[in-house]
Amino acid sequence: MNKSSVLLILLLLMIPAATAASVTITPTTIDPGDTVTVNVKDLSENATFTLGISAEFDVTAGDTFSFRARDLTLPFALDQGEVNAYTKGTNWTMLAAELPDGGSVSMNYTANKDGELWISQPRNLPRGTLDAVTLTGKAAAGSIVTKVEMTGKKKGPDNGTISFALDGVESGTATVAVYIDGSEALSQKIAIGSAPVETETPSPGGNGGNGGNGDSSGSSGSSGSSGSSTPAPATTSSVDGKVSLTGTDIDGAGLLSRPFEGAIPPGWSAAGRIYAVTPADRVFGSPAVLSFSLPSAETAATIAQYENGAWSAVPSRIEGDRITATISRGGSYVVLVPAQVPTQTATTTTTTTTTTTTPVATTPAATPLAPLLPVLACAILMLAWGRRA
Repeated sequence: MNKSSVLLILLLLMIPAATAASVTITPTTIDPGDTVTVNVKDLSENATFTLGISAEFDVTAGDTFSFRARDLTLPFALDQGEVNAYTKGTNWTMLAAELPDGGSVSMNYTANKDGELWISQPRNLPRGTLDAVTLTGKAAAGSIVTKVEMTGKKKGPDNGTISFALDGVESGTATVAVYIDGSEALSQKIAIGSAPVETETPSPGGNGGNGGNGDSSGSSGSSGSSGSSTPAPATTSSVDGKVSLTGTDIDGAGLLSRPFEGAIPPGWSAAGRIYAVTPADRVFGSPAVLSFSLPSAETAATIAQYENGAWSAVPSRIEGDRITATISRGGSYVVLVPAQVPTQTATTTTTTTTTTTTPVATTPAATPLAPLLPVLACAILMLAWGRRA
């Protein structure tokens, strides 16, 4: 082996290997007020990170309920972020959050005729501790489904611990889910009080609020009870209520909002955020219908799918203020609308100007020495080796 080969091997060994992020969520059983811990390792900078906290619990219709994630600590910031919430089985729901930077979020909405509502608030989430993220409302039924979702581009340490305590539920089931770049990293069901934990393997349906959102995941059960060979279609919606997925084989699928990325075809622009149908590698046994709300009725638009770093249009149909497409697998989707060409007014102005250009002296930025030390050391060793030879 010659000297050049040895030097090349040494340099390659100095390049850190890329590693996939890993997530653990503990424990699987808690008492009311206990702490849940989410450990994240090797999370790359600018990765889209989403934390979902959902719960299902029994209440008395007409009573006021409160579900709270208290002392929620984020080890990194989430830029270009959103705070989303969903509830089912309520007359009204209020989302309130106190942020580490002193800011706050407080919104109160009335549920629709089905007892569902969606709340969405664009908000960068700084690193630090949120005193509380609380969903409060009036129960319209004997059971409540709640979900809070925080998403954004990660800024800060690659490793860290997210922790929070769950208050307001004496007995029920919580689901804590983590998504990275639109793919589920882990979903963990947690028993609160005396509620048993399901023994099934955590699935992307741990996009929990979505699974409970119209838990038409009961479609499989309905087909069994009726004896029909064709299961009834089920529908799941994004936490902000802007996108829905309907089909007979969507059990465990979720919809996750993400910041925009990728190259847009010329002449088009994005009408909003990306929505990932999770898991990304899911293939539906029968086609599913993906539906987006449009910015306004009769807007010219198309749904596009993200593949190989670029967006490509898929056959779409506009119906009033919604646009739909039939899809056969998971992945990232977005609505594209024709790009607006700004109107320009031409004016003619005759002026005489004298321009004097003065060169500006610039000083090149100093190259950091620390990263070059291993390379310099190798070079010195090779030089010494050559002299001895």
